Amino acid sequence: MIIEIEKEYEKTVKEIREIILSKNCRPDVLFGDLYTVIAVEGDASQIDSKFIETFPGVVRTWIISSPYKTISRKVIGEAHHKVERERIKISVKGPDGVERVFKDNNFMFMAGPCAVESYDQLAKIGEGIAKLADKYSIRNRMILRAGAFKPRTRPWDFRGLGMEAIGFLDKVKNATGLPYVTEVMSIDQVEEVAKHADILQIGTRNYQNFNLLEEVGKSKKPILYKRGIAAELEEWLSAAEYIALQGNKNIILCERGVKSTTHGDYNRSHIDFDVVPAVKDRTILPIIVDPSHSSGMASLVPYQFCGSLAYGANGTIVEVVADDTPRNAIKCDAKQAVRLSVFEKMIQFWIEFDRIKIDFKE
Repeated sequence: MIIEIEKEYEKTVKEIREIILSKNCRPDVLFGDLYTVIAVEGDASQIDSKFIETFPGVVRTWIISSPYKTISRKVIGEAHHKVERERIKISVKGPDGVERVFKDNNFMFMAGPCAVESYDQLAKIGEGIAKLADKYSIRNRMILRAGAFKPRTRPWDFRGLGMEAIGFLDKVKNATGLPYVTEVMSIDQVEEVAKHADILQIGTRNYQNFNLLEEVGKSKKPILYKRGIAAELEEWLSAAEYIALQGNKNIILCERGVKSTTHGDYNRSHIDFDVVPAVKDRTILPIIVDPSHSSGMASLVPYQFCGSLAYGANGTIVEVVADDTPRNAIKCDAKQAVRLSVFEKMIQFWIEFDRIKIDFKE
């Protein structure tokens, strides 16, 4: 439910807010130029909209019809008036003091190794990424990525260094000034990892681990939330509500490819580029693309990166390794990581794409 109130009726805002809280819902109060708007988060069916409309200054109430009410962009009133909520901005700041903002028309880069395998490995890649960020004046768009806890298809594969890797990430973060994102796999990891990481990642295998989603929501950290391997859009967005209902709408959605009848031995998954504009149209959340996991092959990553730009994604998360590291020495997802020199070319492509600023909208 959305409630619009004329600006000068502060008492009404306070009274309605108390009613909403009494129904175990959350009032998200937004102060606009013309109206004060209260977005009701939770089960708003308990609240009588007709009664709310009797309060002084209340202009109208709107009903949110989508199942993902907290993050929905579109609301519809009884007279079929349509309103679009503004898409949110998510800010992340590193030790360098630079603010990085996920928002429309501000492409973001997340880059680094699939997994932290050693301090030297991580430091080499982190320093290389930081140098590229400085060389192309995009430090305000660059975030380090690396896994400490790794969910693997086969239990005997390398599964990460755990909290030791978090220590390495902290050292590289302080040395380079770059904030970092890393995955949590279980509830008991969240509190400790949240003390260190700037963004918590929920991977595809945990996309419907609802207890874990609620726990990361309580952390109040920004959440990188990957789409399930076979998730329909409504399933994915409805699951995101578990995070948002903890009072945390700092959710960065990530398309990472889905299993389908069309993918084969030439790629890992089917990249669903069409979901990018759909998410931007239907939700207030930013969405990025993971071309590394969707393609599964380093040779395809740059092309899917280009597609992400064309579709208007808010960024990408890419696995990157040093130029002189043998692929057979990499313990995790060796085939899909691009070299630093290739990642630099991807940055150069983005610069030219951003300069042209082609828009296909009518």
